[in-house]
Amino acid sequence: MKQRKGFTLIELMIVIAIIIILAAIAIPNYLRMTDRARRSRVAGDFASTATALEAYMVDWGAYPLTTVPGTAEQFGKLHLTTRIYYEIIGDSAHATLNKTGSTTLTGEDGGIEYIKAGTLASMYNPFIPTAAVADDLYLDYHYKSDATGTKWALYVYLKTGVDNVLCRTDSTTDLKEGTVAAVVP
Repeated sequence: MKQRKGFTLIELMIVIAIIIILAAIAIPNYLRMTDRARRSRVAGDFASTATALEAYMVDWGAYPLTTVPGTAEQFGKLHLTTRIYYEIIGDSAHATLNKTGSTTLTGEDGGIEYIKAGTLASMYNPFIPTAAVADDLYLDYHYKSDATGTKWALYVYLKTGVDNVLCRTDSTTDLKEGTVAAVVP
């Protein structure tokens, strides 16, 4: 009687075919799951920031402005050395409105911390790997207000070099997807 010492070519091909079929099912599900996780991260970060912005609005009567009146400065990125960052963390040395010596509508002294600096520093764009680009435009979350500080939008780029963003505005808690011009007021 002859003893078998291995698998036949047909058996190996069947096993490989089964593995390929399972991978074809699993990989798209994994990719959808990671996209949902990224969107959830953005939604959570935007919710925290929106709470800080709403508290700021109650105290100061307007949302932080992205353009300082009388200057050409734009402060749209919601990260470390921007005017928005200084306003909502209560950095008196750099803020325009929320600083020591200023008084809120409720009579409190300025320099109020609406969100921790570390919380803002930990917010980054989960859709773009940090090693992928040298331009912080795509790595950071962005904030934009209208000229009077009555409306705001938070947005994040979905891909490098593309104008598609996820956006949340003051009037909704849902994330909208589209171009900056279409979804950011």
